[in-house]
Amino acid sequence: MLDSADTLELGAFKHVVVPIGVVIGLGVARIVNSLSQYLQQRERVAFSWPHAVWSTIVFLEFVGLWWISWGLRHVQSELWTYFALIFLLIGPSLLYLSATLLLPDLPEAGRLDLSERFETMGRSFFLAMAGFMAWLACSELLLLREPLWLPKRASQGAMTLVLLLGAARPSRLTAAVLGAVMLPWLIVALATIRARLA
Repeated sequence: MLDSADTLELGAFKHVVVPIGVVIGLGVARIVNSLSQYLQQRERVAFSWPHAVWSTIVFLEFVGLWWISWGLRHVQSELWTYFALIFLLIGPSLLYLSATLLLPDLPEAGRLDLSERFETMGRSFFLAMAGFMAWLACSELLLLREPLWLPKRASQGAMTLVLLLGAARPSRLTAAVLGAVMLPWLIVALATIRARLA
């Protein structure tokens, strides 16, 4: 544990994490709002379980990111720079981009086929998710100073490769298979987070 004199005081910590919290809040609101729209207009929406699984994955990633952001209070004061803040905003922004690619607005007329969404936006969606996963590993290494050789790092690397596979072959089948792999994997990973709120 770092000496408290080397870390941010609570007021400064709140100041630097507010932009991250705003993007996370926008992402969660996007998911909930889209779900509400789809349910209200369900006669115009063709639902699909892979889409529902990936929506759940993105939601869990937002909540997990919010939970682990508490660990940023231990980042040494001299590491906080303007560019560190920009770097920290990249991850939540990539996750928000993933949410908007996955959950489009309803068209004014016609139907929305959520399963077909992976045919049209799958590559961009999976690349944004892979970028987020790579960003997460880098931020933990550079700012939180976590060791390189952790089982968590191997898991993050494997998840990134799975997402890159999805980007290489975006399709409904790929989305279904990778979603069935990623959801339990993510639940186990999030269940092992031990952030103490003290």
